[in-house]
Formats: sequence, C-alpha cells, structure tokens
Amino acid sequence: MNGQDVELWLDSNPDWFVDYVIRKSDCVTINKWLRRESCSQDSSDPSSPNISSGDSGFFTEKCEFSKHQRTNSKKCLRQDFARSKMKSIFRTHEASMSVEKEASLAERRSSLKGMRQFLSLPPTSGSILSMAIQSRVRLPRYASKDEEHKKQLRAHNERDFFLEIVKDISHGLDMTSLTSRILVNISILLNADRSSLFFVDGHKSKKSLVSKVFDIYAGTNCFPAAHGNNMVRVPWGEGIIGHVAETGNAANVRNACQDPRYNDDVDCIMGYRADCLLCMPIFGSEGEVIGVAQVVNKHGRSFFTTDDEKLLETYLAFCGMAFSNAQALEAYTREYEQNKTLLEVVHDLFEEQTSVDDVVMKIMQRAQSLLQCERCVVLLKDAKENSATDKTCFGRVFDLHHSQKKDGSQCRSSTKHKDFGRSKKIAELVAATGETVNIPDAEDDGRFQVNTEHSRDFHTKSLLCKPIRNSNFQIIGVAQVINKIGGSSFDENDQQLFEAFTIYCGLGINNCLLYDKVAAAAAQQAVALEVLSYHATVPTDDVDTFKCKPIPSANQWGLASLKFNDFSLNTDEMILAGIRIFKDTGLLKTFSIEYETLVRWLLTVRKNYRNIAYHNWRHAFNVTQYMFTMINACGIRRHLSDKELLALIVGCLCHDLDHRGTNNAFQQKSSSPLSQLYGTQATLEHHHFNHAVIILNSEGHNIFSKMKSDDYGDVMNLLKQAILATDLSIHVQVRCQFFPLVASGLYDWDDPEQRELLRSVLMTTCDIATITKPWDVQRRVADLVVTEFLDQGDKEKTMLKIQPQAFMDREKQDELPRLQLEWIDGICLPLYKTWQQLNPQLLGVVDQVVENRSRWAVLDEQRLAKTMCRQTEV
Repeated sequence: MNGQDVELWLDSNPDWFVDYVIRKSDCVTINKWLRRESCSQDSSDPSSPNISSGDSGFFTEKCEFSKHQRTNSKKCLRQDFARSKMKSIFRTHEASMSVEKEASLAERRSSLKGMRQFLSLPPTSGSILSMAIQSRVRLPRYASKDEEHKKQLRAHNERDFFLEIVKDISHGLDMTSLTSRILVNISILLNADRSSLFFVDGHKSKKSLVSKVFDIYAGTNCFPAAHGNNMVRVPWGEGIIGHVAETGNAANVRNACQDPRYNDDVDCIMGYRADCLLCMPIFGSEGEVIGVAQVVNKHGRSFFTTDDEKLLETYLAFCGMAFSNAQALEAYTREYEQNKTLLEVVHDLFEEQTSVDDVVMKIMQRAQSLLQCERCVVLLKDAKENSATDKTCFGRVFDLHHSQKKDGSQCRSSTKHKDFGRSKKIAELVAATGETVNIPDAEDDGRFQVNTEHSRDFHTKSLLCKPIRNSNFQIIGVAQVINKIGGSSFDENDQQLFEAFTIYCGLGINNCLLYDKVAAAAAQQAVALEVLSYHATVPTDDVDTFKCKPIPSANQWGLASLKFNDFSLNTDEMILAGIRIFKDTGLLKTFSIEYETLVRWLLTVRKNYRNIAYHNWRHAFNVTQYMFTMINACGIRRHLSDKELLALIVGCLCHDLDHRGTNNAFQQKSSSPLSQLYGTQATLEHHHFNHAVIILNSEGHNIFSKMKSDDYGDVMNLLKQAILATDLSIHVQVRCQFFPLVASGLYDWDDPEQRELLRSVLMTTCDIATITKPWDVQRRVADLVVTEFLDQGDKEKTMLKIQPQAFMDREKQDELPRLQLEWIDGICLPLYKTWQQLNPQLLGVVDQVVENRSRWAVLDEQRLAKTMCRQTEV
C-alpha cells in the first residue's frame, strides 16, 4: 500500500482520521497547520468579508460575495476589525470544540480564577462576602454545528436541517449565544444575505426595540443609545421594524427603497443596499410580541416568497419559546444579582454605622450601579422641622452624579447640600404623602419643576422617587434615582429593587442615629463619672446628727421676710432652715416624705454644690428662701397646686447643682463634655436638672418615693420646667408674654398655660432677688458675682485664647457700676415693677431696687470722674 492509497482511505474514513489526529497529534504539528491556514485566509479577497456566526453578534452575513455589497469604505474595514476583536473577547464557547474539551477549559479557567482569588493580598471582609455569595450554578453548554455543516445538511435534506436548527436552539439559555445561533440559522434557512434580531424593551408606555450591534443595518429608522455600548434602539411604531412590532403583522417588502417606512440613510453609511426584506414578529408564551426578526436580500431571487414567510413563521415559533426560556433565566439571574447586591448593602450597613454620610453614600453607589441611573439623590428631613407647617423641610441632601466624559470614560461626583432645587417639588410631595412617584417623562409631568431644571446643566428625563422610613415607619427622608441610562424609564422591577434600597437606607440611617444615642450615653456616663469623682453622698453619722437637732421657727431666723440677710445663717443652719421650709409649707406631710430621707437629701444636695464664689449652696438656699416668702407672704400660694409648690421649692434648691463657675457660652466655646451631652441650648440648666434626678434616684434620697406614678411624672415635669426657667435667655422670651398679660389685667391663673408663665417668671424673680436686698447685702453679692465672672474671663484668655466680654475682663473691672446699671434697667426693674402691678405688697421691693440703683449710679459717676481726671492729667 502506497501513500496515495492511504490518503484515499483516510478521505473515505474522516471520523477515524479526526480521532487519530486528536489522539496522536502534537503541539508542533497543530501550530504548523494553524499558521498555514492563517496565511491562506489572509491571502483571500479583502472585499468579501467572511463574518462567522460567533456568539457575540446579533447580526450575520453570508460568506459569498454579495451583489448588494458596495465598495468597502474605511468605516466598513474598521467594523470588520471590530468584529474580529469582539469575537475573541466575548466568545462564550468555541463552535468546533467538543463538549469534553469545553468542560476541561472551563475547569482550567475556574482554577485560574481561584488562584487569583487566593494568591493575592489578604482578603477583606468584602472579598470574603463576594466569594461566599458567588453562584455555584454552571449552565450546561452545547456545541453548535458549524455553518458549513448546516449548509450541507440543508442541501441534502431540508427536513433534517430544520430539525437540526430546532435542536440547535432547544437547549440555549444564554441570550447572546442563542441570538447568534438563530441569526445564522435564519440566514441559512431563507438563503438570505443578512439577518437581525430586535427585542422589546422599556416601560409599557415607552416601549422600543433594542439590539446590541456593531453596525446599523438596513431597514430600520434607528438611533444609537445614549451610553454608547453598541446598542441600537428603534422607536416603537417607527420604521418597518417598529411597525411590525406594534401591529404584530409580518412585512414582506419586495422593493425596500419604495416603501415609505424605509430609510436608506443607513445604506449610505454602511455601503450596502437593501433590495428586499422580510420582517416578522416573535411571540412569547402569552402571545405578546417580544421581538422582531428581519432578513435582508434573498440570494438567487429578488424577493422573499410566501413559502419563506411560512418557513420563518414556523421557525420563529420555536425561537419564541427558546427566547422565553432564556429571558426567564435572565430574569432569575438579574434577581440573583439584585439579591446579591442587597446582601452587599447589608454588609456595608453593618460595616459602617457611625456616620450617616458614609452609609448614605455607600447605599447610593450600590443603587446607582444596579439601577443604572445617572444620578441618585437622598434628601433627609430636618429633625427640627415644625410640624405646625405643612411644608416639608430637608436638612441634608446627598447627591451622587454618574456621568460619561467625551472620551468615553466614566466619572462620579458627589455633593452634600442644604438645599436642592432640582425636582424638589416631587420630593416634598413624596415626603408629605408617602407615595411612590415614577415619572417616565419629566417634560410632560406638570408636577415637575421644568423651568428650574432648564436653568441648570443637568436635565431630568425620567425619575423614580420613594420615601425613606425609620424603624417606626415614620418618613425621615426621600430617595430619588434620575435618568435611566439608555434613555428608557424605570420599570416595575426597578421600583421593587429601589423599594428594598430605601428600606435599607432607612435602617442604615436609623442605626447611625442609634449610634449617636449610644455616643451621647457614653458622654453622659463620662460626665457622671466625673461628677461622682468630685461628689459623694453624706455619711450616715451626719444624717443622724441633723435628725436630732431642734428646728427653730421661721420667725426666729426671719425666713418669711423679703429683706432676709443672705449671709445670716451658716451652712448647717441653712440645712435646718430648709427642713423648716418643708414643714411650714406642709410638703413634708402632704407627700409623706420621711424625715430621715429629707435630711439625707438636703445634705447631699449641699455637698453637690461646688465651692465657688457665687453659684454655691448659699445661693441655692437664698433663692429657696425668697420663693418661700413670695409663696406665703405675697399670696402666691393660692394660685399653685401642692405638686407645683413642691416642684418650685425643690427646683430652687437644685437649680444650680454642680455649677462650675462658668456660663453656657463658655461651655459652647470650650466644647466641654456638657455641651456635647446637652447641646448648646440651656446647657447648664439641663445638667442641673439631670444631676437633681441622679440624687433623687440614689438610694435613700428619693423624697418623691411615696407618690403615685402619675403624680411622680407630673412633679418631675414641673421640676424640669422650673430649673430650665432659670436660663435668662428663656426668661427674655417668657416675659414678652407675661408683662403684657399683667398690664392688661386679663390674666387667669387657673389657665394651665398662664400658670406655667407664672411659675417660670417666679423662678427668675427668686434667682436674681439679691438686687432687692439692702445695699450692704446686694453689694457683697455683686462682688461675689464679679469674682466668678473674672475667673471665667481668665480661663477664656489662657485656655481658649480669646478676649472675654467687658464684665469678665479683669482689666475692666472698674466698670462694674456701669454694668450693674445696665443689669438693673434691662432685667430687674421691669420684672419687679410688673410684680408690683400684680401684688401691691411688693412696692417695697421696687423701692429697694431703685435705691440700690441710685447707689450704683453714684459709683458710676465717681468712676467717670476718675477717668476724666486721668485723661486730663495725660
């Protein structure tokens, strides 16, 4: 047997030859064959492009030289090059590869991917999560017969060929691969020059037909999608393809150039002329149009026949079922990716719970990536929003903008506003109603502020807006996604996904707020520990000592006099006088206060006042004594209930607890723990009240322990109001209501609101009552106040490096008389003159204030005289 005989035998036994080559050939032989085949293809006619049916294309054309192909332009050559690149980049499987080899290749790729994952840097929590939730399901892949084999099969037996191309798509679940196979099969089935497929996309009210392509082919009135991902979008109802999709009827056009729906601008771009074409709808499982198939220019004839229509209709029925299955898988895959993203959002929430800004920005990035939108906005309602007004106020706005530059690169920009002009009307509507708003076309929606939008660089086309709720289902903000990439609107799937995002956004914000509360609690604990390190409860021996001491009468110490000497009692006598006040007001008996508990509580309150110049235990007792006098001697008692009386007496004793000798402004300037804990409004007053609560909650100190729960709550609220009322900034607001009320004579102290005004003014009246005392007492107290102010001024200079106010500046302490005159004229005299109108018994109080003012006026004149003398000497 010679070589010719062997070659003849091999030609007659191709299966054996292929098996032999696979088993025996080495890499060197295979590479030689590949180089030879490459050279032979390169030497072929470049004007006849041979575009194979790879898995990446949605369009295909026959390998023979077509009479309809015009001279190839540079654009066509560039597109040929693009096709060759895209085939190698996006190929999902090799058509000529066996199933075993394809499985082996997939296994090798999987192992390489695993090496990249595990042989890199130490994994982060994000990468660990990504590996944990990665899908382990792998779709089976079935190799398709090559195009030449299908042509031969069609030439020998059309029935077997049709069964083959039906079988070819029966297992297809990947839309890209399935579309490529169908395009090749349709071209061979109808012997057509080109074929294309378009799928229905978009909302019901704004549907279009979409195909991912590298070129724009004949027969469509189409325009490229905005995001430049090689997608062609055909408007619904326009052109031949759009008409077929809208009507559901096939279109067999024998002369495309004469059809009014046809646009030959595409032919000019592509260098290709369409003579005849056949367009046919593809129906889904429920009889709806899910796509359109188009074949162009039949070989050997000038038009497509009725048999061609029937043949294509029959095959497209199988294609419709295959597409329905593939689209169902796509939907499940998309849902899996969405759930995966939601898990990643949950991971982000648990990873970052300390900053609202960081949490919201992470969620917006995830939402923008999955929903494919140009802009994502989160607007948070103002926590201090006035519920009396209908208008919604947004305190914080987060804006994440995703844009595409001219060079095709992507960029993101984020901003945080306090105001947001774009689509604010929609956000306010959603915040007010709690309803979802989906606007497919902002230009046609009257609720959208189009005029505002056109004045800016960014234009809203479509918008989806949902409320953000906290754990109590209260609306705390609004989330918006704007402009779906690709020009379509947001559909029901987008709404469902965005609903989940807003839920997680609300949870994230709620967690951050809870963290803020925990941080505040930690600050409160720090303050409490600092307080407890300074203060301590009184020993039992001290309580026993005071329990056995006799209590002098109020008259013996002059407790019922408005001219009581603030310095007449020592610290122990003030404890006994406090007990006397509780007895004479009847509070000890009315509220069943145990005598030992009262003594222990008074001693502990005294101990919790710091040893500073003015705001100390003596000041607290003097304020209480003046309240005792106003209630009893001036007839205020008849306007107050027992609970109000108790709250006022206890409030006077506790109103400056743990005062540090510095005012509220200093706490804010120094960013003290108190200001961080209580804020900048009435910082010290809140601390005084909370400290009073700490003492009451200490074992053996609760003088309210015998009360019913409702009474206890009422007294605690009244106590808080009383202590907060000592903030002068609050008094300035209250007196604007109290003074006109008294002047008009229309007051009614039985009215709860007016009685609250009365209690508030009463606290301030007693707090600054030293101005009503005889001159020697008043002057001595003024010096103590100045001493405390000057100490604060020194701290501001040394610690804060700022210039203190004049009345706190040690270098300007000679201006005390002038400052006292301003204090009396601005605060004291108007207050006590109003009390005089209310109760004539207080006439002597006003006279004493006027007398003290005259003394300060003399001192101020002396100061001015000295100043003028020094200036004259100079």
